[in-house]
Amino acid sequence: CSICVYGDWRRAQVREHQLLFDRLELTVASPSAVALETWRAGGSLDAQAEVVTPLAKLVPTARVAASAEPDGVFRFAFPGTPSVHKGWPIFRDLAARFAHDPRYAFIHLASAPVAGSLAQHHPVTVTAERPFAMRQALEELSIDAAMVWSLCLETFSFVSYEAASAGVAVITGPDSGNVAVFASQGEYGVVLPDEHQLEAWFESGEILKLARARRNREIYDLSFSKLTAELVEAA
Repeated sequence: CSICVYGDWRRAQVREHQLLFDRLELTVASPSAVALETWRAGGSLDAQAEVVTPLAKLVPTARVAASAEPDGVFRFAFPGTPSVHKGWPIFRDLAARFAHDPRYAFIHLASAPVAGSLAQHHPVTVTAERPFAMRQALEELSIDAAMVWSLCLETFSFVSYEAASAGVAVITGPDSGNVAVFASQGEYGVVLPDEHQLEAWFESGEILKLARARRNREIYDLSFSKLTAELVEAA
């Protein structure tokens, strides 16, 4: 806050927040434990209470997991917007390096393709009418693993839950916040130390251990929260 052009405004904002917390009995609601921990570390505002309310949950389902494709190709997907802070350049470079490796197929799941990318584009657009479009695409394409390599702390990450609900392994790095916490739970995925290790896994074939046919690819339904409405109802 002391080095950017908004520093003076930021200091005034911090003072106003302090007054707000001093005069009111506030409950801090967070979408994940890691987001709450980050908020605590960033200041000294005292709340009356703190609560973690996840934005979505995985729930058991009667649906049956799709069978893995018989060709044995490992299908590695990048679900969502190809932004730098989401790790797109890492995925793009992997797709280019291993474009002719018969072990792998690289697939980009998003509304629009990216010029110059060697990954296969599959159109996916999540709407109010099709809230599970990404999960359905991940299942239908028999995706083995999804790259959710956020370079900044994610407070939740819907796409991680969409991937896990489709029986897809989540591959992420250590700086992704709640993505890393989620991936390290159960068999939802793996957290690698950096992109060099990820590349080494593709080179050696270690990544193939995450193929759908070689692990328990249990699938789930997704239950979305009501956000702060749930807190009002509970009160």
